[in-house]
Amino acid sequence: MPNLFADLTTAGQSLGVFQQALNTVQNNITNANTPGFASQSLNLSALPFDVVGGLAGGVASQGLKSARNEYADEAVRRQMSSLGAYDAQAQATSAIAANFDPSGNSGVPAALNQFFQSISSWSLTPNDAAARQQVLANAGTLASSVQNLTASLSQQDQSIQSQIGNTVQQINSLTAQIQHINIEQLHAETPDPGLDAQMHSALEQLSQLTDFSQIKQADGTVTVVLSGGTPLVVGDQQFTLSATTALPAGAVNPTAPPTSQILDSQGKTITSQIQGGQLAGLLDTHNRVLASILGDGMQAGSLNQFAKGLADTVNGILTSGTVSVAAGAASGKPLFVYNGADATTAASSLALNPGITGADLAPVDSAGNSNGNALKLADLATSASGGGVGGQTFGQFFAGIAQYVGNANSTATTNQTSQQQIVTQTEALRDQISHVSLDEQAILLTQFQKSYEAAAKLISVLNSVTETTINMVQ
Repeated sequence: MPNLFADLTTAGQSLGVFQQALNTVQNNITNANTPGFASQSLNLSALPFDVVGGLAGGVASQGLKSARNEYADEAVRRQMSSLGAYDAQAQATSAIAANFDPSGNSGVPAALNQFFQSISSWSLTPNDAAARQQVLANAGTLASSVQNLTASLSQQDQSIQSQIGNTVQQINSLTAQIQHINIEQLHAETPDPGLDAQMHSALEQLSQLTDFSQIKQADGTVTVVLSGGTPLVVGDQQFTLSATTALPAGAVNPTAPPTSQILDSQGKTITSQIQGGQLAGLLDTHNRVLASILGDGMQAGSLNQFAKGLADTVNGILTSGTVSVAAGAASGKPLFVYNGADATTAASSLALNPGITGADLAPVDSAGNSNGNALKLADLATSASGGGVGGQTFGQFFAGIAQYVGNANSTATTNQTSQQQIVTQTEALRDQISHVSLDEQAILLTQFQKSYEAAAKLISVLNSVTETTINMVQ
């Protein structure tokens, strides 16, 4: 009788274990598509069987085992961080490049060509009033084109700043989630696959926004720090980031577009620590690509160099001559005006001199040649010897600005495509290890169902034998 009762107890325990195994399989199937979930399995061990010693055998549960491979997860997060940076760069530089017409049939290139064409026509008939008026009209169109381009790029600058702020908010939202999961983990008595899935999902989303390191602590919580060491989450504490703009220390251009900065929870600048994710891509586009065109606290910007160089060269030639060859003829007036408050204001303020008329244009050079100045101005279209910027003609220099933006977008797009393939491969390798295989779970489901049925059958048989034995004793 004691052996019968022991066998009945063992069979009952086995029934419970197989029920746990079935529940685990069912949980895997239910969460097969849950972000961050890793396949779980129940560790089973055989109990010793010894008839003489009274050991009834059976099966016992040794707890759940996760198929998660932290190294594989970390590899995915690293690649996702790089992809996030390239994604942001590709999108932002594409929007900037849209302001430049590669055909040269519109915008500043077209206006520049029309301006020099009118100068060339004027040089043939320097005293023609209509030709002079056309020069003024095309000069005004050119100045307006430069202003419009600057305004459009400035709007893009504001848009990227807004995206940086939104990205920082997303980072803070995710680190708040991680903090909450840490708190729940501190109160959990046993490892919770659900919390584990939430944690890894949040970490993967965070990796798309910025680069970081994460450390699993002995109490089950996760510590998250930026690559430069700034903490984001430590146990049940969150450390928020903030985005701001400011001129760098020692700025030489006091009215320049400000530089985007990231601050830690103490207000300390940590921009240089952001090396990956969408935040890094946006910071790079704003502080490097756009700043090289519009300028910043330390540089004029190529578009301002273009505007200032054009205005100074044209004005210098015109003011060096006279409006006619007549004795005592008036000196020429500047064609363009701009704000010279600092090196970054030329393009946004470039305009036709409001005080100039066609009669104020000076085609006569200092040597008395009737169209000497007009010819010098016309030569600026094809030669940099009389002006230009950095040894290039104005057309070549502006084309270089457009090419710089195009190259930045092409590089980011190429990197984005390549990195997407790497991410796909890394995720596939990770999923081979930890992803829920429905085929495998179907096989396990059948096995555990049969084991459960066998244990239930054994209980039924033992119960029948026990009742028979009791009746015999009576």
